[in-house]
Amino acid sequence: MGINKKEMIDMKTNILVGITISLLLLALPAAASDYTLEIFGNANEDGEINMVDVTYAELIIMERNDETQLADAKYDGELDILDVTQIELIILGRENQLTLIDMADRIVTVPRPIERVVPAGLLDGVRTLIQLGAADKIVGISNYAKNYALKPSDYCSPIRDAAPELKDLPDVGGYTNPNIEVIASLKPDVVFEYAAIPDVADAIQEKTGIPVVCISSSQFDFDMHRIVGTVMGKEERAEELISYANEKTDEVTEVTSEIPEDEKPKVYCVSGCGGRSAITQTWGRYDPINIAGGINVAEECVIGSGSSIVSKEQIIAWNPDRILIHGVSPPHAISIDDVLSDPDLQTVNAVKNRDVNYTKGYMIGWDPATGLTECFYMAKLFHLDEFEDLEEEEEGNEILETFYGVEGLYTEMLDLSDRYRWD
Repeated sequence: MGINKKEMIDMKTNILVGITISLLLLALPAAASDYTLEIFGNANEDGEINMVDVTYAELIIMERNDETQLADAKYDGELDILDVTQIELIILGRENQLTLIDMADRIVTVPRPIERVVPAGLLDGVRTLIQLGAADKIVGISNYAKNYALKPSDYCSPIRDAAPELKDLPDVGGYTNPNIEVIASLKPDVVFEYAAIPDVADAIQEKTGIPVVCISSSQFDFDMHRIVGTVMGKEERAEELISYANEKTDEVTEVTSEIPEDEKPKVYCVSGCGGRSAITQTWGRYDPINIAGGINVAEECVIGSGSSIVSKEQIIAWNPDRILIHGVSPPHAISIDDVLSDPDLQTVNAVKNRDVNYTKGYMIGWDPATGLTECFYMAKLFHLDEFEDLEEEEEGNEILETFYGVEGLYTEMLDLSDRYRWD
């Protein structure tokens, strides 16, 4: 459909006004405009929303750039000057809504700002909201948080220590069977759900009209922190934590990257679930092992970060130098003695040399804070000569305090665990 001369003049005038505003916005600090998610408004789809996107969208309107999906910042099916304005508002942090693609590839429009939120999935949402400084926005929690992370226990829980008030919030059910009536009654602005079950997220959204954003943890990829930070308006805090985590891992890899491959121990990590037979349950991906200068023997055949069952014959064939057992607080589903006394594993180097230890591991999802502490813990376990002067407990306390705002969490974790401690 063609446009008349007056409409063309008006469009050019609007674009010129937009360019003028763009020049003014260029004076903003860069950190205020950086995004790395799929957000409608990221017109050139480079992972960041900044003034380049304003110009790119303007050139699309003038038919000098090819149209992109994310250029439709208003997500209304039309590309016009209103999208340019929306991009500018996003950069300024003044948008009243934001459309994004969540971690289940669902397109969701959320209001801004968010004042009430329900993390209805695993522990990922609760952890991340606390770490981003948004615990006060939580109005209901899943029974996973109530049952595993907030109730009194002999197991150290940073969630319980950092936000004890959450234990008194309404229970919104399990992540696979949420209580939609309770969620609706809490009137949240947004709900976070587990990305692996998008049909549950769709059901909540369809029945309540409340936007549901799917998230899931993925070790040190930090996509979850970025998407939750974006939704909650905590982008700056998210990037601070990500930068901090990268700096801490660099402290370890600066040393371990120089260690020859043939001097790195082969490591087998037991998931620690079930009975003794679960000694064959392992992780195909566990980043702290690699960062700490180890070689995860299961990485070659187990896909993803979840646990899988392998055979004892396979463990024997791998012949790991070290075995780590998930779970640091007794009683253990699988103990060090279980591994050392297993008659089938007596030829394995880790068993012969008694190099079997406990480690933190997952707890209903991945916590990058405790994962970072494991990088230092494992580095000292694997390469004591190179990390002899490392104050592992001090590092752990600093890391957990940075993420959770509470002192002494790592010492508490050690006091309640059978984890190896250096004198």
